[in-house]
Amino acid sequence: MTDMLSGMTGEQRTLALVRTFSDSPAPAPAPDIHLGVLRAAGEYGLIACEPVRAGERLFVIHGEPTGMPSQHSMQVGKNVHLDLPDGTGLERIMDHYFWWFLNHSCAPNTRIEDRQVIAIADIRAGEEITFHYNTTEFAIAEPFDCWCGSTNCVGRVGGFSSATAAEREGLRPWLAKHLLTADTPPVGDVEEPAVESGGR
Repeated sequence: MTDMLSGMTGEQRTLALVRTFSDSPAPAPAPDIHLGVLRAAGEYGLIACEPVRAGERLFVIHGEPTGMPSQHSMQVGKNVHLDLPDGTGLERIMDHYFWWFLNHSCAPNTRIEDRQVIAIADIRAGEEITFHYNTTEFAIAEPFDCWCGSTNCVGRVGGFSSATAAEREGLRPWLAKHLLTADTPPVGDVEEPAVESGGR
């Protein structure tokens, strides 16, 4: 879904753009750039509504702390995952938890650093914002086949623990701090993350 707006007429873009974020009212965390959620072919994606330069921060990720991963959670610490609060509706997700629409790409244009989404390449207005799931997730709750089309596509996305040694080395510049620790088990030795008492 990269560059989801390309090839659409102005009218189609208006219809496809579900919601944009520029001056989100409190207490919603306001992004640093103008973002939008686009639905195309039944799938949602987070897009940039203005150009972003490599190195710029797009927004900070907020969510409900939990010790266990889910299909849509994001790992932000060794045993820390962020998820949506129970019962969160679509409109509130768009206003408060728009990171939920970040899709995977094996050739991403952002990385996650201390819950901040940072551009690792220039991003055009209308381009989808993506990151590599294996750079934050030790073990993905529901692994999936990737169809991103990148020449470096890993094929099956299951988290850092399932990546080969060569894939891990290639991901190193984008890895979240909790995956850079020396006690990361070798490939094949996947451990279930422990649940922290009291949540995050």
